Amino acid sequence: MPKPLNIGMIGYGFMGRAHSNGYSQVSHFFDLEYTPVLKAVCARDKAKAEAFAKQWGYESVETDWKKLLERKDIDAVDICTPNNLHKEIAIAAAKA
Repeated sequence: MPKPLNIGMIGYGFMGRAHSNGYSQVSHFFDLEYTPVLKAVCARDKAKAEAFAKQWGYESVETDWKKLLERKDIDAVDICTPNNLHKEIAIAAAKA
């Protein structure tokens, strides 16, 4: 039985949609040791993030990516922001 892997996604644009679709479909293609759990999506606009969470099945919403990184229930961070914003988030996520 696969173990849960709690995903925290930062950003919800095209790549957020593509990755969310991938998480929901991956077990149809591969036998996995882990099952992705869509734990939280993070974006600055709370209403848009809540709509995205509802559409894709995320359990919760954050509006500050630093708070998402502090959460103990997140196992993996998926950075789906514009490329020029990745560095700061990726370094902070690696430290967390």
